[in-house]
Amino acid sequence: MLRCLILFGGFSALVAAVPATAQSWLPVRAPERTAPQSLARSPEPAAIRHEKSGTAFFVDDAGHMLTARHAAESCTRIIVGKEGRAVDARIVALSPNFDLALIKVPKTLGLAAVFPRSATPAVNDMVFAAAYDTLPAMMNRGGTLANATVVSSYGGSEAGYLVIDSTVTFGASGAPVLDSRGLVEGVISRRTMVNRVLAVGAAESKAFLISNGIHFDQDDRPQIAGGGSRANRAASISARVTCLQN
Repeated sequence: MLRCLILFGGFSALVAAVPATAQSWLPVRAPERTAPQSLARSPEPAAIRHEKSGTAFFVDDAGHMLTARHAAESCTRIIVGKEGRAVDARIVALSPNFDLALIKVPKTLGLAAVFPRSATPAVNDMVFAAAYDTLPAMMNRGGTLANATVVSSYGGSEAGYLVIDSTVTFGASGAPVLDSRGLVEGVISRRTMVNRVLAVGAAESKAFLISNGIHFDQDDRPQIAGGGSRANRAASISARVTCLQN
C-alpha cells in the first residue's frame, strides 16, 4: 500500500483489486480570450492537475528507491519529500510483472533498506507497514513494534505477493513491510478486501532490482534491537513520493 493505494484509491470507499491512489483535483483557470474569435468555437475545458501520493524507500546509497508502480507511472513530475526536504525523482524502470517501480533521486536522503537473504515470514508472524506521512505520529507516541499479521495466500493472482492483515490506508502504496528484524519482506501494493493487503514479496522485489543492475544489502541478521520500534526503522529508510499529472 501515493494518497494512494488499489488499495488506497481516490475514492471514499475501498475498492478491491484496483491500484490505490489518494487523489486531489486542483482546477486551474482557463486562459482568458483577449479578442473576439472570427469562428465560433466551444470553450476550452479548464486544465486539471491530478496529484497522488504514496511512499517509497531507499535501496542503496546512490539514491535509488522502490515504490509501487501505480504510484509512479504516468507522472509528469515525481517529487520525493523527507523531513522538510523535497527533490525531483525520475523513473528508472517499471516492472512488467509486479506492482513495482524503481525511481531515483540525486542522493539518498536516509538509510538504505536491507532485504532478508533467505528467511521468509510465516503465517501469523507480526510485521509492520505504514504510509510515510503517518510515521511521525507513531514515533511521537514512542514508536510501534508491529501493526499487521501475515496471513495465508490464496495463490493464483496472489502468487509472488506477501499477504497481510493490515489497516494501512491512503499513502501507503510502495511502503516497505518490515519483519521483527527490520528487514524488508515486501512492498505494499493494494487492498483486495477489508484489511487484506497484498505486498510484492521480497524475492520478487530483489529480482526486479537485480534485473536493473541495482546493488542492495541482504542480511538475515537484525537491523534493529529486539525491542526496537519498526516505525522508527521505516521512517529512516522511507520518504513520501508525490506524482503530479496534468
